[in-house]
Amino acid sequence: MKRKVLLILLVLTLSASAVIAAACTGEEEFDITKTLSYDQYMYYYGGTQDFEVSVTGVNKEELFISDGKVGEMKDSVKLTLRPLKPALLNYEFSYTLTGEAGTLQGSLEKDSFGVSSSAELTDIASIGALQSVTITYGEEVTEAALENAVTEIDNKRALEIAASAFKAEIDAAVAAGGFGRETYVKLVRNDHDPEGGFYWFVSFIKDRDDYWAALIDSVTGEVVSTRISGAQEGKTSDTIAV
Repeated sequence: MKRKVLLILLVLTLSASAVIAAACTGEEEFDITKTLSYDQYMYYYGGTQDFEVSVTGVNKEELFISDGKVGEMKDSVKLTLRPLKPALLNYEFSYTLTGEAGTLQGSLEKDSFGVSSSAELTDIASIGALQSVTITYGEEVTEAALENAVTEIDNKRALEIAASAFKAEIDAAVAAGGFGRETYVKLVRNDHDPEGGFYWFVSFIKDRDDYWAALIDSVTGEVVSTRISGAQEGKTSDTIAV
């Protein structure tokens, strides 16, 4: 009985010592989420024969630079409209965004090239899950239903999957003294095949010439391809814009 008690006390003492040692060294377990410098979490899309529209939400560096470091972050939700007919480029557009709990209204501003118009949305959470957007231009009023592209696999799960795919590289970098990369998570689609679905593009970037990237099916979570700069593993489809 005494031997059993002594064994329990020894285990408790060693456990306490380990905790104290970890606290004294200031070492923390590596957290890949703290390396995020571009993290897209929202993507609604829709359109008519006259225009395409999307609502995207991204938490990102105010000035994105591929330098392996995370700078000042800013959350941005944007409504973007792209006219599909040249004659529509001359119009000014306004919108009414409808959600389950209310609406938002405002005007769209043309980009510097004049080929699309957009608006920053500051109170989108108040209207709930998005349902549709109504666009007004000239005397025309047209409505487009919105679909949510973030379904089975969200941005957080996509990061977990990509980190698992590059576990050996991540572990080696951390063991060598530090990860030294910033992480980029974006939802993309095949522009040449609207029915081709969406993919998560996840990249761990040291600089513009040194990165690890993965393309992940947004429904199944399958890693479609991976790539390491300077050496290709798999083949990323050239038809998917990132």
